[in-house]
Amino acid sequence: MQQANGQQKKDDQIGYSRWLGLGIEFCGVMGVFCYMGYKLDESLDSSPWCLLTGFFAAFIGMLYLIVKETRNEWRK
Repeated sequence: MQQANGQQKKDDQIGYSRWLGLGIEFCGVMGVFCYMGYKLDESLDSSPWCLLTGFFAAFIGMLYLIVKETRNEWRK
């Protein structure tokens, strides 16, 4: 009984760290794409269109990744 409880805590910690990593990745990708869009806007003088394009591209891509990961978790 004690091992099962200990194993459950370990599995929970792995799950939490996995989702925390995904959240950090989400923020990082959003930041990089927005920064690239901002710099592209600066050079093309097209503000704010490249920034918005970068934001939505990163958001949709990461949302797809989160949905895919969630579906994989539910199938287990």
